[in-house]
Amino acid sequence: MFIDEAKVVLKSGDGGHGCVSFRREKFIPKGGPDGGNGGKGGDVVLVCDRNEGDLQHYRWQPHRRARNGAPGMGRQCAGPDGGDLILPVPPGTQVLEEGSNRLVAELTEHGERVILLAGGKGGMGNMNFKSSVNQAPRRTTPGYPGEEGTFRIVLKTIADIGLVGYPNAGKSTLTNLLTAARPKMAPYPFTTLHVNVGVIDYEDRFDRIVMADIPGLIEGAHENRGLGHQFLRHVERCSLLVFIIDMAGSENRNPWDDHRILERELRLYSPILAAKPRIIVANKMDLPEAAAKLKLFQERVKDIVIPISCYSQAGIQEFRDKLWAAVKGPVDQRPKAPAPYVEPAVAKRLAKVHVAKVVAPKAKEKAKPAKKDAVKAKAKPVPAQKAKVVAKKPLPKKSKPAAKKKSPGKAVAKKKIAPLKKKKATVVRVKASKNRRR
Repeated sequence: MFIDEAKVVLKSGDGGHGCVSFRREKFIPKGGPDGGNGGKGGDVVLVCDRNEGDLQHYRWQPHRRARNGAPGMGRQCAGPDGGDLILPVPPGTQVLEEGSNRLVAELTEHGERVILLAGGKGGMGNMNFKSSVNQAPRRTTPGYPGEEGTFRIVLKTIADIGLVGYPNAGKSTLTNLLTAARPKMAPYPFTTLHVNVGVIDYEDRFDRIVMADIPGLIEGAHENRGLGHQFLRHVERCSLLVFIIDMAGSENRNPWDDHRILERELRLYSPILAAKPRIIVANKMDLPEAAAKLKLFQERVKDIVIPISCYSQAGIQEFRDKLWAAVKGPVDQRPKAPAPYVEPAVAKRLAKVHVAKVVAPKAKEKAKPAKKDAVKAKAKPVPAQKAKVVAKKPLPKKSKPAAKKKSPGKAVAKKKIAPLKKKKATVVRVKASKNRRR
């Protein structure tokens, strides 16, 4: 039984308590404190392992906890740390917090490790509190408690190709033909109740492609009808979608209606799925009414259709080659993502706006010359008169205006400035007074 979702209650280990101890040896009367620290509690660690297929182990054992750290001991011996709790999960696993649905961790690569819950720190012994004032401390600290929580583990299968189609369209039969997986096959709908992952081996190319077969979708799957959301998440990581359509209409449905409903369900479930490239496969072409409906289908749907028959195995080899080219081939030859979908009402409104903004100005520009032509047509023609030829006289060169002469003003005689007389330096002589002794 394939289990892709499980609820678990996890707890990391508690830290060990510190120890109170004093050194007592012969010939050492004052040994002092020697109590050791407590050990650290174990962590809860998630490890991505490609050898894991599903979450079956966590469905039957939801309560798990790591080991506690041991308390400290005398002679300054610390307690051993508690062992970590290792939880292996398959690639593509998401861990969500229960209640808030907050994404806590996501593991996609083999060997990736994530510490989900950290263990508690160990307490300190009395040897850490000795000092010159307090030489015999009896103080310790307890170990810190570990973390705990309730989580929801969800598996999103990592595959290259995802098969999408209505129930009883031939997905499980095609998986049996191309891979070593053996899903259940029966002539009634909803025979597939869980995801089947198979591997298509290309021995000549020394490579392989992983293909995921999900249960059939019905109208209203985005509202969780049928199996709905439970398995649509498995094709979110696929690089290519393959639509399996019953072209013969053996379930009293038209194939073009099946294609339209599948596109609608994927678009309403997630825009990520709507933007993925896809290939359309027309199955059950061995039935007589399939060929006529294939022509009508290609008139309505412009995408490339690969006709096959899982019963007679016609077109299977061509389909294998198409899958390789679409997934592993050159990038320019791979199918491209479809154009973004626009609702019909929105498309009509956008078309009206486009016509009003683009077409109307062009019509106005064309109408203007027509009015001018009509005015010219109404005007009476005027007979042309011969113009007299007149010899052109050379234009006289413009002379520059003469510069205005300044009118002579009254002459003003400049006064001569008398030279300054240098003053003779006066020397003052001071008679030196004789020092008289008193």
